[in-house]
Amino acid sequence: MAQVSFCDFDPMKSEVLLPQMFHILSTNMGKIAPTGNSREEDMKIWLSYMTSEQIKEKQILLMYVGEALAGYFQYSIHENIVLIEEIEIAPEYQRTVLFYHFLKYVGSILPNHIEYAEAYINKHNSNSQRIAQKLGMRIVGENPNGHSFLYRGELSSFLKKLC
Repeated sequence: MAQVSFCDFDPMKSEVLLPQMFHILSTNMGKIAPTGNSREEDMKIWLSYMTSEQIKEKQILLMYVGEALAGYFQYSIHENIVLIEEIEIAPEYQRTVLFYHFLKYVGSILPNHIEYAEAYINKHNSNSQRIAQKLGMRIVGENPNGHSFLYRGELSSFLKKLC
């Protein structure tokens, strides 16, 4: 595998990056939780959200393998919790060392006061559920529409599994 690197999303490069990010998202989630919309409709809705005011409160990290965008991580921090909103990795980079390196990187940049990680994981996304469980996260609830479980885990035990 080529050199792995991570960087913050640059809003000045949105025109190039957002379509690539949507492609990764739609490739992954289209199989797990199809919306029933056309790809164009889904992209329009997603782009509207990604360019809205509420996205400015989120952080986005990009994952690269060589020069190729391999995935992205969208998250927010609320008091002592990091809320994992999206982790999307292109199919060709799934089940590689990319995810491991990425988690180690995230662990190194999160503020020290973070105690917990939380993530909503679609009930049909068994692969992500298995990964969350391996990292010590457990189901503590679900989202209001009932489509996703809320997983929560102590960040310290999460990071120990990476060492």
